[in-house]
Amino acid sequence: MTLFDIISQAQGGEAFKALARQYGLSEDQAQTAVQAMMPAFATGLKRNTQAPDGMAGFLKALSGGQHASYFDDPGQALSGGGIADGNAILGHLFGNKEVSRAVASQAQAATGIGESVLKQMLPAIAAMVMGGISKQSRSSQSSPLLGELLEQLAGGGGAAQGRTGQGPL
Repeated sequence: MTLFDIISQAQGGEAFKALARQYGLSEDQAQTAVQAMMPAFATGLKRNTQAPDGMAGFLKALSGGQHASYFDDPGQALSGGGIADGNAILGHLFGNKEVSRAVASQAQAATGIGESVLKQMLPAIAAMVMGGISKQSRSSQSSPLLGELLEQLAGGGGAAQGRTGQGPL
């Protein structure tokens, strides 16, 4: 399972529709935008989980907060609280706003979608990704998906490649 797969399953498979509605895009554009950003998310997750004490911090972050609600409910992910949590997640993943801006700029070049729209989407997508991973971690007893995802991140496998096989940004 890749990070793109997680977003594809978010909100009962309706995440792209919710993102499209919120940001004035077609569903295909929302899907393309997410696809263009996933390699950067995977790279950020990999960097964070490989840092000293990074995995412990990551698992602690998964256990706190209401991350799973961002995966399940578009209203939560796109709310003020979801966007605020998403911005905090972006800070952890990318380190600073300059990297987030670079991710949006590269996604704009790849998709043709306006950079300002992509910048607005980033926190909602971050909240959904963390929500999906959080949900997987809570059900990991019955599902090996979290372990598989973390193994891919640790080994640099498919999770870092998105749906089209693109490498990290």
